[in-house]
Amino acid sequence: YCKDFNDDFMLCKSENRRPEYCLAEGRKVTRCTSDIIEKLRQNCAETFEKHWQCLELNNQDYHRCRKPERAFNSCVFQKLGLVKTIPGTPEGQVPIHEKKNPVFTSVQK
Repeated sequence: YCKDFNDDFMLCKSENRRPEYCLAEGRKVTRCTSDIIEKLRQNCAETFEKHWQCLELNNQDYHRCRKPERAFNSCVFQKLGLVKTIPGTPEGQVPIHEKKNPVFTSVQK
């Protein structure tokens, strides 16, 4: 959602180390992230809360929170039209967040 703004900001930072040089790009990143957070609150607050609580209760272990993550992702994909892409995911392979039976389970056998 904010990738282009982030890329511009990082390019600016790599070109000049003076913080004041990239203030305009930084503001654009801040506005964009504020916008997406507001949209998430308006459209997917309940599913986000469930996913966040699961992560908190399970010491940030993602494999234990795939079910609430899927619900949150579905909400984001449907209501906001966003797509989750994980950099480096091999072509033709199902991304981890879409796997029905991930390798990790909450109880090891």
